[in-house]
Amino acid sequence: MASGGKGRADSKAQQEFVSEAEDILERMRDDLSAVAEATQSGDETDPDVVNRLFRSAHSLKGLSGMFGFQAMSDLAHHLEDLLDGLRMGRVQLSAAGIALFDESMGVIAAVLADPGSETVTASAEREIHAIIERIEAWNRDPTADPDAGQGGSQLPDSLLRALTEYEEHRLRESQRRGKGIYVVDVDFEIASFEEGLGEISAAIKEVGEIISTLPSPGDTPDSHIRFSLLTATQLSRADLATRLDLPEASIAVGDPPREPSEGPGSSTAESEPGEIEAPATEHATHEQTTLKSISDTVRVDIKKLDELMNLVGELSIQKGAIRRLAHKLGIDPATARAGAELEKMHRSLERKLQELQAGVLEVRMVPLRQVFDKLSRVVRRLRLDLQKEVELEIHGADTELDKLIVEELVDPLMHIVRNAFDHAIEPAGERERAGKAASGRIRIEALQRGNDVVIAVSDDGRGIDARAVLERARQRGLVPADAELTTKEALDLVFLPGLSTREAVTETSGRGVGMDVVRSNIAALGGMVDIESRTGEGTTITIILPITLAIIQALIVGVGDHRFAIPLNSVRETLLVDLSEVQRSEGRELLNLRGEPLSLRHLSEEFRLSSRNRDGKQYVVVLGMGDARMGLIVDRLEGQQDTVIKPIQGPIREVRGIAGATELGEQGAVLVLDVAALVDDLGRRGDA
Repeated sequence: MASGGKGRADSKAQQEFVSEAEDILERMRDDLSAVAEATQSGDETDPDVVNRLFRSAHSLKGLSGMFGFQAMSDLAHHLEDLLDGLRMGRVQLSAAGIALFDESMGVIAAVLADPGSETVTASAEREIHAIIERIEAWNRDPTADPDAGQGGSQLPDSLLRALTEYEEHRLRESQRRGKGIYVVDVDFEIASFEEGLGEISAAIKEVGEIISTLPSPGDTPDSHIRFSLLTATQLSRADLATRLDLPEASIAVGDPPREPSEGPGSSTAESEPGEIEAPATEHATHEQTTLKSISDTVRVDIKKLDELMNLVGELSIQKGAIRRLAHKLGIDPATARAGAELEKMHRSLERKLQELQAGVLEVRMVPLRQVFDKLSRVVRRLRLDLQKEVELEIHGADTELDKLIVEELVDPLMHIVRNAFDHAIEPAGERERAGKAASGRIRIEALQRGNDVVIAVSDDGRGIDARAVLERARQRGLVPADAELTTKEALDLVFLPGLSTREAVTETSGRGVGMDVVRSNIAALGGMVDIESRTGEGTTITIILPITLAIIQALIVGVGDHRFAIPLNSVRETLLVDLSEVQRSEGRELLNLRGEPLSLRHLSEEFRLSSRNRDGKQYVVVLGMGDARMGLIVDRLEGQQDTVIKPIQGPIREVRGIAGATELGEQGAVLVLDVAALVDDLGRRGDA
């Protein structure tokens, strides 16, 4: 994007610009979604939402101009003009206008993704100028009648003359929609009028809209001040007085409620293009734009939080060393007092470290709403692209996950939703013939289950034919021709690379690749993915993830001369069992755990290690991810330890079942088990 050369900021300032602009863009997208929903349902657009959009466009214009991104500033200026026309009632934003607005923000987002790239800059600048021309054409199309629905008013001329242009528009719009117009007169003591005015304003906003608040002349004591609140609401004068707990004499009638007009000025009417040029907009003086953040939050690079978490982990290791030293000193009577003092210091340090750890983890946690809001925008575009009516239901958007996990979760969820839209949801005619509602449904639900977060994406589409999946896998040589698989095993084949049961290639979901990437991406996050489907009824894809990948408590186990760390959030319980209690069936080892069969695997066999069992007894660590369970047989349990999982370089990083490594102080480094991979492998072997 052209910037005139001189105005380009250095890299650090550019990062600040991108961060600030991205925040503004996210708010604009959220508000645009609200406007789109109101437009689609024919409801009145919330004027506060439109005003927020207008202010956001104004802020983006000033911010872009100050940092030398002139083309982006020009685009934001034209969006500001469009929104000014909308909030002043000169235009109405139809579906086409919303799509144009959405496309504009998409271009801005692409530029923000790499503002320093010359190739991105050149192509984006061409797109920006093309969109600006379309916005200018749109602004020349008058799509609202400012005088529609305005009848005789009982409001005093002195009050009408005091209204701003925007307040006049809100008054006309409320009249056109058949709302009652009232003047609420209240007086307060000067010393406390701000609190009183705030309370009455909040009460009015619960049942209507405050068009204007003006000081009012009248007979009031010197210690009092009087206000007139011009109010629009569907309530009658008596009902409004009851809600506000004011005598009716304090509420004057401007226009009583009536049926809203249904003419060309109605919000549900589609406007035809016109040749009349919209009147020029007079903008307020350009405000001084600064780098001051809009919110009171502090942006922190997640890598810095990782470094901080690593330091907490190192301190935890030193804490363990202090505990061991205190124990040694306590054994010797000559140093017992010093050992007791050191143990006291250890307990205090442990409490403070726990508080620090909890604080850092809390900073890293973000709600899944960040991902789900993006999915809502994707669904809106897919409705237009595929011409399918699909309702998106979202539950549990406030469920929190580690920021790093949330960022990596976007693409897998995006692919699952696109697949559901393109492959699963049938066309309306096919759905009706099958006895379904013409409109499809995709439901995304998130919930916390222990130390895991479960995300389920369900649709009510055609489902997956497990037999067709198996046949396609046989044709492609992915499974033996004579392979006989259970329904569950056949459905799991959709996660194999390149497998698709759809002959046609679409722009939405591509050539059937991607579900294997979904599984591998989720596995890289320490999670697992499962699929259930019924032909003709729908499909549910369930993702199970740990809440955080940062510092965790781990159970240290031993096999022969080797030690391993198991994330404690995946450990359900530990047992000491006699090997004679282990049952064998069709090559599998099972343990009767309170009446339920528990599949067992030997950790020594997983990594081809020698094992030492004592007196025919070994420990079983019961592992769980979601509803899946397995028992891992180990030689010994060596206690719990706070750990920070670190990535491994070299060939061992490719070994399945290893998530990373961690330091145990004087005991050296140990490998951390990937519980999700172990449980997932057990399920795919048919052992679970």
